Amino acid sequence: MVYVSMTGFRPKGVMQLPMFWWRTRSSFVQARRAPGNLLTAVRVIGGVYYTLTAWADPASMRRFVLAGAHLQATKSSSKLGTGWVFGYACDEIPDWDSVYELWKLHRREV
Repeated sequence: MVYVSMTGFRPKGVMQLPMFWWRTRSSFVQARRAPGNLLTAVRVIGGVYYTLTAWADPASMRRFVLAGAHLQATKSSSKLGTGWVFGYACDEIPDWDSVYELWKLHRREV
């Protein structure tokens, strides 16, 4: 089993981009180094910045979310823009397009 999470974030405007990019880069580095992380990928589609992560288990993902750079990014996210998230457990790491289609159907605003 793996736990997959996709987040989409739309910055409010150009003025928020430097801080958003700083927070995103720091969180990306943290995710890649986090115990239990199996995949970390990013894409930009239509002005929305997406992250796709896969984890060995939900507990590994929760430890990442509640610590370090990601926690700081979460605390400042409402000032920087709007975000949505979708996560689920599955048998193997899916391809980007499959997760993206599920994200569009099941995302929730954070």
